[in-house]
Amino acid sequence: MNIKIVSQDDVQEWYASANDLAMSFKSIGLQSDDVLMPDMPYHLQVALSSQQNRDPQAVIPSEKFSSISFFSLCKGLFLPLSGLSDQRASELFGFACQSKSIASSVSTPQLIEGFLNKNIGLDFCTKIACLLGDPFHGRRSMFLRDSLLRLFLSLSLQSRSAVLDELTRVGDIAILFACNAGVVKHDDPLTASEVLAALIPMPALSVSNRFELLRSMLSRCGKIEAYFLVKLVLRSAGFGFEYQGAMLAQAIANQFHVSVESVEHAIALTDPLHVANILEEHGAEGLHRIQLQPLSPVRPALASAGIDRIAKFPVWVERKYDGIRLVLHKSTDATGATLCGAYTRNRKDWLELVPGLDRTLSMLPASNAIIDGELHGTILDIEGPRPASVYEVHAMLQGEPVRPVSLKFAAFDLLYLNNKDITRLPLHHRRQLLSSTIAPLLHVPTPIPVTLADGQMASTKEDVNRLFHHFRAQGYEGIIAKDLNGAYQVATRDPNWIKRKPEITLDLVITGGTMAVTSKEKAGMFGSYVISARQGSGFEMVGDVAGLDVVRDRQIQTDVMQRGLLTGRKFERQSASGTRPGWEFTPQIVVTVKFEGIIHDAGSGKLSLRDPKIAMIRADKSANECDTIQSIEELYLNQRLS
Repeated sequence: MNIKIVSQDDVQEWYASANDLAMSFKSIGLQSDDVLMPDMPYHLQVALSSQQNRDPQAVIPSEKFSSISFFSLCKGLFLPLSGLSDQRASELFGFACQSKSIASSVSTPQLIEGFLNKNIGLDFCTKIACLLGDPFHGRRSMFLRDSLLRLFLSLSLQSRSAVLDELTRVGDIAILFACNAGVVKHDDPLTASEVLAALIPMPALSVSNRFELLRSMLSRCGKIEAYFLVKLVLRSAGFGFEYQGAMLAQAIANQFHVSVESVEHAIALTDPLHVANILEEHGAEGLHRIQLQPLSPVRPALASAGIDRIAKFPVWVERKYDGIRLVLHKSTDATGATLCGAYTRNRKDWLELVPGLDRTLSMLPASNAIIDGELHGTILDIEGPRPASVYEVHAMLQGEPVRPVSLKFAAFDLLYLNNKDITRLPLHHRRQLLSSTIAPLLHVPTPIPVTLADGQMASTKEDVNRLFHHFRAQGYEGIIAKDLNGAYQVATRDPNWIKRKPEITLDLVITGGTMAVTSKEKAGMFGSYVISARQGSGFEMVGDVAGLDVVRDRQIQTDVMQRGLLTGRKFERQSASGTRPGWEFTPQIVVTVKFEGIIHDAGSGKLSLRDPKIAMIRADKSANECDTIQSIEELYLNQRLS
């Protein structure tokens, strides 16, 4: 029997001449799985197999993976959005980078619009995946930082101790791969299309095949390509979080000629990439398939600040608990099997962090339900029981040494009940259904007690003030005033939900670290951190925080290093001890900051926080959810008026 071994020349000849790549696999009379292709790059085999598996009858044209190079995608899109300084990028990638000067003349929305509208050989959904930094289309890569370290050791042939020392110095494993790449740009560069097509099926591959897939691509990567390939694998490109709002909704609506409102609603229930895929496959009718359902997490409605904004009375005034927002899901199938979830504002499932919550949810007298509420608790002090703060609740869930917190769940809204989306019903109707749903749990012991959030109608502003002081006297955080006729607005800051709380706190993002000058043994790399608020599509500095405890300081520094948040841009900050150098961070770490007031600089006109302190690290929030400069301006105005 004669055996034909397919060489790289054979494949290139077929690839250039064939109209149907699927037939190329069978051109020697064997099934595709039996063809020996030792010289064809493994990542290309994976990409082609993935195309065939999705549609065995589809004709795969020879130009399927013809697009701009992956190098051009990294340089033209990923680099300007990454936050890396031009100087740092030039040092890492070996060529002169001018992404920041380009970005200063072209706004981010213009850059995104140009990328989406230009024909570069990538389909629309793939472009959306690039903007979200999600090459796996919503799935996990199944390839963690430790696996990348093993891969790097096999490629670099260095000792583990030497690599770990170098990783400690640079702080970002993507930098190690960039430095290890032998060339700035490969003579035979990868196309963006073949890289992205090969990454889509990566989560479904075996462990050894994932290693082989990345080896195959890295062998033809220059420095910038290796850097962003690692960033994409880790889902830490540094820019995906920022564009999941109105800009993408508008772009998707324009692409498929549907209303922006329908796209925004669909995105609130899923994500931009899923919406784009549905529209591409099924058109406008496909949006009807995107519905609220249990175990598909959504971002909850959020309250606005400013109790003086109440436009009409009466209003429902509800106790504001100082806890962790959780949206509870219960799903029961036809066999009676039950699954539960407890999702944070960022749609992360914290069910396993709250012992007993799954058993409590399974006791709900409903086959399917989605309940919005707050996980809070009480602590026994010397003077008696008192409401626990959110910091104490969070610390207990994270296993930090604190006094025991008796956890409870206060339910205040119902989104879904027994196969029906009820978000469009008025609040007073939803509360009636919620009350009847959880009523049986009020009379039986449950691992996590569930109650209906307390509240009362208020007919005047005086009533609102009276209820605020009542709940504050009980030790709670404040109040939320709600329109009883309002619908539930998923993933929206509802203007009809207005909160009031006394202590001045803001959720801000850390955008830099100032180098420590102390010689104390337990001191970390950074002596203080720069905190910023959202301003338009970027962030504006509003102060510095120092004096963190060792645990939180180490957590921030670990996040900075493991997530590769150092942009390479240096800065200088004035302090009591003189000018101190610092490093800029990609804005991803959100913290709750307490402060005494707001300072107005008469010279620059800028506002800053007086004596800010980090109260907690908000692992449940992303940077695009932090407070804005406008919020600080409103607080300053109230401060002056009062």
